[in-house]
Amino acid sequence: MQQGETLMQSIQQSIKCYYGLCLLALALLCWLPSNANAILAANCTASMNPSTINISSAVTPSNADNATINATITYTCTNTDYLLNMNVSVCLSADGGNDGSGNSSTVLPRYMKNTLNDSRLAFTMTLPSRSNKVWGTDSSAMYQSAVHTLSPRASITVNVPVTITLLANNNNTLAAIGSYINTFNTTNTAITYSDRTALIAALLATPNCQTDKIILLADTVTKALPFTVQATVIPSCVISTVTDFNLGSRPASQSLIAASNNTINTTCTTNAPYYIGLLPSNGNINGAGVLTGTGSNTEQIPYQLRSAASATGTIWGNTATATTVGNGLAQTGSGVAQIHTVYVTVPNSDVTPDNYTDKVTVTVNY
Repeated sequence: MQQGETLMQSIQQSIKCYYGLCLLALALLCWLPSNANAILAANCTASMNPSTINISSAVTPSNADNATINATITYTCTNTDYLLNMNVSVCLSADGGNDGSGNSSTVLPRYMKNTLNDSRLAFTMTLPSRSNKVWGTDSSAMYQSAVHTLSPRASITVNVPVTITLLANNNNTLAAIGSYINTFNTTNTAITYSDRTALIAALLATPNCQTDKIILLADTVTKALPFTVQATVIPSCVISTVTDFNLGSRPASQSLIAASNNTINTTCTTNAPYYIGLLPSNGNINGAGVLTGTGSNTEQIPYQLRSAASATGTIWGNTATATTVGNGLAQTGSGVAQIHTVYVTVPNSDVTPDNYTDKVTVTVNY
């Protein structure tokens, strides 16, 4: 009996020992992936190039709805492990930034704020590699990479193009002169990456930078991707339309003819001062010109350009500069077309019947 009991005790001890090894192996199998990922995690960083994105240093009403610039997000991921392959998933996201409104959740449109007043410029950021979708923070708007497989100590660098464009139909043409800025700081942008050892990825699932935050067998890290978007609105003016004078048919006996059927339409940047000068073809800087007949007719009809009605209205000449009105007309831009009426007076029309014309040069100084 003693030999039988001894044998039975030996068998029981062996079973206990074997069972203990099984538990230990199972514990190691459950423990290794999670902790191995924490130790063997990939390391990813990202940066915007350039870090200050200048859409334009010369925004005017003519390009305020379409000025565009391209930038590049560059991210690099390195497998820091010496033995195991790592699978890495990378996400890049950005919210509305800091436009002074306190609302950073809106990404369409985003805004830049004038540094001196409440004027704003609307813009958008899109991802050409994602069919020009607006770049944002939700699952459909952020950039998500394909899963990268990195061998031990290996790295990968990827360039992600971003297009930044001033956005039409948001009153950009009304923006006042000045500097505009939106700063995307550490709370507005992110590179988020998730990794798993290739073995665990094969057994379970590949890493997903969007969803792995709630999965214990994956390691997810979020880092900042700061950058700035800026633009400068400059003084600008465009003469959109100029209508011709037509004094009509007049009897030779008529004197003191006055007309005001000519207009000049200008579109200038909001808050930009500008001065309009008029110069007859004879070069008279005081706006006193002459109408000439056709063919061999050498007779002339004198006329005077004015900025106000009546024969004694203020004369309109061409001594204005970019800083002084002179004898021109002063105005301040509003971002939309502004109409200016030109008046003409003719002392008399006692000349040979004919068609009399002259050419006047319109100059906008700003």
